[in-house]
Amino acid sequence: MMNSYINTNMKLPIINRLFKLPVSYITFSFSVLFLGGLFLLSSCDNEGTLIGENLQPPTDKFSVNYYDEFPVEVYTESLDSLRSDEISLAVAGEFIDPVFGTTKADFITQVRLSDSLVFSEEPVIDSLIVFLEVIDSYGDTNSIMEINVHELKKDVYLDSAYYSNLNQEGLYYEDVVGSANYNAYDTLIKIYMNNTFIEKIKANTSVLVKQDDFLQKFKGLYFTSDRQSGNGVLTNFNLLSFASEMVLFYHYPSSDTLYYNFSISQSSARINMYSHDFSTADPAYGINHLNDNIEDSVSYVQGLAGAFTKFSFPTLENWRDSLPIAINKAELVVNLSTDDPYSLEFPPPDFLDIKIRDDDGNFKAIHDLVLGREYFGGNLTEGKYTFNISDFVHKYLAGYYNDPTLYIFVNANYYRAHRAVLNGYNHTGGIEFRMTYTR
Repeated sequence: MMNSYINTNMKLPIINRLFKLPVSYITFSFSVLFLGGLFLLSSCDNEGTLIGENLQPPTDKFSVNYYDEFPVEVYTESLDSLRSDEISLAVAGEFIDPVFGTTKADFITQVRLSDSLVFSEEPVIDSLIVFLEVIDSYGDTNSIMEINVHELKKDVYLDSAYYSNLNQEGLYYEDVVGSANYNAYDTLIKIYMNNTFIEKIKANTSVLVKQDDFLQKFKGLYFTSDRQSGNGVLTNFNLLSFASEMVLFYHYPSSDTLYYNFSISQSSARINMYSHDFSTADPAYGINHLNDNIEDSVSYVQGLAGAFTKFSFPTLENWRDSLPIAINKAELVVNLSTDDPYSLEFPPPDFLDIKIRDDDGNFKAIHDLVLGREYFGGNLTEGKYTFNISDFVHKYLAGYYNDPTLYIFVNANYYRAHRAVLNGYNHTGGIEFRMTYTR
């Protein structure tokens, strides 16, 4: 279709034709010309020759430069906890990793009435089954696991904040009220609740009418999973799936089997709990320096409130004396370590995130990450993670941030158990921080 803004058959002077173009087109064209000029500049911290620079006074020249000799200080630290309530995916299981030691995960969920349940006569209860939809598993996928269910002793609340190190003392009854074996390839786990729990339901039919009465009597379920064979796995369950629920099967003496669904929904309080014991790692491969502010040739990241890597750039502050400069691009490149013999059994995460600490010490995503994954990067490509941290560097040099320290975490570490060993700054093929800037 012919552009309605210009008649291509008219041989107008170039300036006349230009002014008949849309303003957005003209703006775009000049932007392309300007950026094209920038790409013609030389790098390696040498000033290049600009098209038309002879039209500028010598004091007004600008140049594009490249620098990649920043030292980087790298440390490994661990989290005490992270907020872990109302997450759609619950995590349960246990595994032993020769590098990271033992990781264990349990979870809590309320089951709620889907509607009032009123029996027309004395029911015969056939079974009570908890169904859990499996999303995926991480670890030794040949392991056999056992999941056990306990009743909660204490109330949990949807509008309260809970953390992954929730104190479990007196939280649930010791008696197991349901259990099942499963493996990493199961897609739906069926847990048959025992007769003791069924009889409790049958003896309290009056609370099956109102939600508050039911939750007062049946506060929720606590799930824990242990290894039966192998090194173990951690499994993600989708509690908000229609397939995840507790179903009561019953009949009357003169009827066929009926059923009633207890729901797990957005209205259910849900809490994940994680624990790590790094001391059980193989001494030949375990983390040597954790929370001691001592650099090693490698660093570590692990999900579920495990390990994270701290980066600091000790000479970046000196660049404030070079202002004004414009940061064209600042990249942090982190390579996976090839020294990890267990990376096939415990594959690294597809994505890593970078965070900063606010004035209260809380972690929050840097703005580069907020701008989107396509801009920020952080995905694993050919054995390395590359992060665009241009906004952070610009704001630090401008004085918006006072601390040039960044923290690398596993993406979605509140339910992802993945872990990775990363090369440090002093390792061959180690960390690289590089910057392209314009004076």
